[in-house]
Amino acid sequence: MTILIRRGDHRPGLKGLVALAAFVVLSGVALGVANAFVDEEKININIAGVSEIEKLPFVGKAKARAIVRYRDHNGSFETLDELRSVPDLGESTFLAIKPYLVLFNSTMAGGSREPGQKILTQPGQVRLLTDRDYFPVLERMIAQAERSIDLVMFVFKITDSSNNRAAALIEDLIKARKRGVMVTVLLENSGYDSDINSANKRVAARLKKQGVTVRFDSEKVTTHAKAVVIDRRYTLIGSHNFTSSALSKNHEASLLVDNQALASQLVDYMRGIR
Repeated sequence: MTILIRRGDHRPGLKGLVALAAFVVLSGVALGVANAFVDEEKININIAGVSEIEKLPFVGKAKARAIVRYRDHNGSFETLDELRSVPDLGESTFLAIKPYLVLFNSTMAGGSREPGQKILTQPGQVRLLTDRDYFPVLERMIAQAERSIDLVMFVFKITDSSNNRAAALIEDLIKARKRGVMVTVLLENSGYDSDINSANKRVAARLKKQGVTVRFDSEKVTTHAKAVVIDRRYTLIGSHNFTSSALSKNHEASLLVDNQALASQLVDYMRGIR
């Protein structure tokens, strides 16, 4: 800010200068706060969950789920205009929410996206997966695995129901193994709960028959961890067991983390469990 004092003007006194300085400082602070507020109000549509998206103008839970489903099926949005392809979103809703959205800049995380590559995160990102949002993301990650899948699970329980999600995961893991992916599974061997052992052993038998490596911990310890690592890069870790209740009914919370160092540490941790 430049202040011009012409000849004949009265120079401001000390009080006037103090008041002017205070005005300039407070104006700058107010402007900074306003800009920060605008930035904080925007959400990254490539990692936001249903609970965040549904708060946008004219969206609601149904449209928020439609956005997440579309993203999970097609990969990260390249441009905001891609949202126009989301079923049932509508042009008016798109125009209403567009000012509140941002896309992740891959250069911020030191990563890049190969042409045609369909991914759910960018390097360095962390994505929250609650309740039923976890299962479709996990299935997609398993389907995209190229080299390895390492998982540790407290309870892996299947039923003969045609829509049992845990049973679907067994088929996903077997398909991955058949296309050359190394699949390693670590399960709990309980020293106090025969039901857990029965469920885990049933799954182990199915997987081993199809060439999947399965091992158990010692019954002297409890392995309560629930984690999946894909290609030593992507980690899904949290509260979800591989059971029908956890994958389709319960309130559960897990994270999808895109970080190679973390993924490698977790694989080493799994392999050290005895």
